[in-house]
Amino acid sequence: MSDPSFLAALKSAEFWLLLVAAMCAGFGVSATITIPATMAGLLMSSLPKYGPLYPRAKSAGADMAFWATVLASILIAAAASIAAHVLGRLTWWLWGL
Repeated sequence: MSDPSFLAALKSAEFWLLLVAAMCAGFGVSATITIPATMAGLLMSSLPKYGPLYPRAKSAGADMAFWATVLASILIAAAASIAAHVLGRLTWWLWGL
């Protein structure tokens, strides 16, 4: 039986974006292209989800917690973009051995 979380990952756009970014890095595309493009794609898919939550956070007096969550999302997108690039380069290097 298949793992349901793996099947859910296969259906998400973020999974495919990271996979394509790693493949591009593996084929020699520069980090100055893959990392910002991947980060932009991840942010476009995650940041709009926070918009409807802001009025509720503001009315509850949790502005700082809300912005900390948004900042954490941005940092996670940056880390995932860098990790995908490094994984692609590492795979390319290992393939060449």
